[in-house]
Amino acid sequence: MRFKAALRKHAGTAARNTQKSKEITASTYQIRARDHGTTLLLNRPAGMMLTLPPDTIFVGFTVKMIVRATFTGTWEVTGQADGDLFFGGVFLSAHTAKSDRFGPNGSSNDTLKADADNKGRLSGGWVEFTCMGPNEWLVNGILAAGGTPATPFADT
Repeated sequence: MRFKAALRKHAGTAARNTQKSKEITASTYQIRARDHGTTLLLNRPAGMMLTLPPDTIFVGFTVKMIVRATFTGTWEVTGQADGDLFFGGVFLSAHTAKSDRFGPNGSSNDTLKADADNKGRLSGGWVEFTCMGPNEWLVNGILAAGGTPATPFADT
C-alpha cells in the first residue's frame, strides 16, 4: 500500500526533471556536477567565461549551452586544468558566406573562444560538452556565424 501511495505522489517527477535550463548572466560561471543534463542559456552580450568541471567528474557528464543573446564581447568555454583537450567539432552556419565545420586539433586546443561574429557568437547557436574521460571533452554543436566562418577553437 505504501508503495502505491509513493508512486502516486511522485508520478511524473522524473519527466519534469529531465529537461533543466539555467540562464547565465554573470561574466564568469563555473560549471558543476549539478549542471549535468542542464541547458545553459547564455545571456550576457558583453561576454562571459565558462569553466568546465574537473575531468575527474563521471564519464558521460553533459552540459549544453545555447547562445540566447548575440554577443558583442567574447564568450569562452575552457577546461578546468591544462591537459583537458577538446575533440569533436562544431558546424558554423553563416547566411552571408559558405558554412563550414571546424574541429579542435586534438593535441592542444582546450578552449572554445567566440571572440568575433565569424566564430559563432550570434544568437541561436548551441554547443554541447560531454566528458569522455581524463583530459577528454567531446564538443558538438551548431553555432551561428556572421561573415566567413573561422575556427572558434584555441589554446589557453
